[in-house]
Amino acid sequence: MSRWKLQDNWYLDLAGLTLEQLCERRAFAAQRAQDAKARRMGRNPKAARDWREKLRAVEDELHRRDTEKA
Repeated sequence: MSRWKLQDNWYLDLAGLTLEQLCERRAFAAQRAQDAKARRMGRNPKAARDWREKLRAVEDELHRRDTEKA
């Protein structure tokens, strides 16, 4: 899957991903958010905010699945 396709379908794909895939996306989004606010990468506050929202969506999906089990 291309990088742009991944970003375009980020929210739609979450419910169908495995736990391992969700953990990979969480790590990916966290790294991208960190990179977007780092000086060495050229600070981009909007990108950092967007990646934090994507990270939050993954964490919400993980939380939803956790509460479903209980």
